[in-house]
Amino acid sequence: MRECLVIYVDAALDKHGRAGCGLAVFVRGRAVYTESFGFSHLGGSAQLEAHVCAGALDLAAARWPHHRVIVRTDCAPVVRSRMPASDSFRVAVHEVRERCRRGWRVVRYVSRKANPAHELAREGLKSLSKQQLLAAA
Repeated sequence: MRECLVIYVDAALDKHGRAGCGLAVFVRGRAVYTESFGFSHLGGSAQLEAHVCAGALDLAAARWPHHRVIVRTDCAPVVRSRMPASDSFRVAVHEVRERCRRGWRVVRYVSRKANPAHELAREGLKSLSKQQLLAAA
């Protein structure tokens, strides 16, 4: 087993169903990969964050299959919910838990201030808003 990857994830959602996603992958405290993008999302913010965590676990399995992985999110319900209230959130959290069972992978809470992906998610949301404005022009 190689060293541990820490993947910080965050999602931003506005009232119009536009979402931004950010992720930052670190090895030994150094960023090795960052990404931000925007897309449309019809569900809630916790559901979105759970899907982003599941996507980060999929990315890690594909790109860094031999590393231990810690995904860090600032969405406490994704990490701490025993029985999520809504069906859609329950399914999203189940996806995260299933991916964690596949190997050396865990999801942990991190404060928003300590999450480097927070600003990336905001950038992803801004980029989608700009794209939609340009398309409308």
